[in-house]
Amino acid sequence: MKRLSRAKCAEARNSLLRYMARLLARVLLRLSVSGRENVPRSGGALLCLNHLGGADGVLVVGFAPRPLTGIGKVEILQWPLVGWVAQTYGMLAVRRGEPDRAALQAALDVLQAGGALAIAPEGRESPTGALIFAKDGAAFLALHSGVPIVPVALTGTAWAHVLREWRRLRRPRVTLTFGPAFYLPPLIKRKKATELIMQRIASLLPLEYRGVYRAADPGERP
Repeated sequence: MKRLSRAKCAEARNSLLRYMARLLARVLLRLSVSGRENVPRSGGALLCLNHLGGADGVLVVGFAPRPLTGIGKVEILQWPLVGWVAQTYGMLAVRRGEPDRAALQAALDVLQAGGALAIAPEGRESPTGALIFAKDGAAFLALHSGVPIVPVALTGTAWAHVLREWRRLRRPRVTLTFGPAFYLPPLIKRKKATELIMQRIASLLPLEYRGVYRAADPGERP
């Protein structure tokens, strides 16, 4: 009974945090969300997003049609308020720039237990405002779990843009797009898998956001 009560409390807490994320986004941003029907409603799923600003993960968690476990840098847990929210929601903390086997295993455990996991393959906020070369962590998780991948594309969330619009007393225009889910081809190598994941994200973005993956076909679909 105690274990069940803790689970229900955690579920209620997570639902509240997701509701607050949606409410704040609607108040502070001119947000357009599309493709939520592309996210599998049950079973393991890996949501891979581009990373422009600090609110990216919050938006994806808040507007995905099911609860997500997010992956973020361990430093987030030390931030005032944000760290508490991340810890309360159950963010998996990773140490950037070094192998973190424990975090990877925890992420795999989420997927293999039928959960949905959100990750930014680039591993950091883009310094260019467009896609940069991705790390192989997302491909590793997809290859070892066999779950479907949902590409997720955001525009307008870079802090420079957001703060500039707020200073002008305007709500920044932001888009959040959940693309069609797909599976990696059999026997694909990790580097090629990473490239494929990033091409699917790039195909959802305007040209100026595609960066090093600019060659992606905007009409490409699984």
